[in-house]
Amino acid sequence: MRVPTLLLAGLTLGFLAACSRSQTPSESEAPLQAQPKTAQSASINLPELVKHNIDYLRRQLGPPIEAADEVVGADPTAAQLRATKGEGWINTFRRQGSTLIVTFNARTRKVSDIVLMGTNEEELMQLGNLSPTAPNYIVLSIPEPGQLNKVRGVRIVPSQRKETVN
Repeated sequence: MRVPTLLLAGLTLGFLAACSRSQTPSESEAPLQAQPKTAQSASINLPELVKHNIDYLRRQLGPPIEAADEVVGADPTAAQLRATKGEGWINTFRRQGSTLIVTFNARTRKVSDIVLMGTNEEELMQLGNLSPTAPNYIVLSIPEPGQLNKVRGVRIVPSQRKETVN
């Protein structure tokens, strides 16, 4: 009976020594925590862009792909403006390898939505610095036709109509 008691005491002391606060030199620092992405580290700050008008977006993103001499250019002609009332006009931008499609009202210059094209929704959310629970915009997935489990991009719609004019 003396051996099991000594064995139990030895195991208890060994366990306590192993669980002590002593650290090896490689464990001397606290583990690094993953840092959330900030607006500065995101490639495209869509929450900021969606608040502004098309003229601000053009200054930030550069000229749209649509050329002025095309049938459907960056801005409507006078006849197109009369026919469409300026609603639903589209500009396409390329930014850091990504395609952005911006819908706006050509009369008021207000942005209706921004679509960020891509096939990986999680990467698009990170690239655009987007949050699914943000109070000032709504993020909608754009499904691949016929394959609802795949996406073609994400659509960002302002939830408040307060626009910053710059």
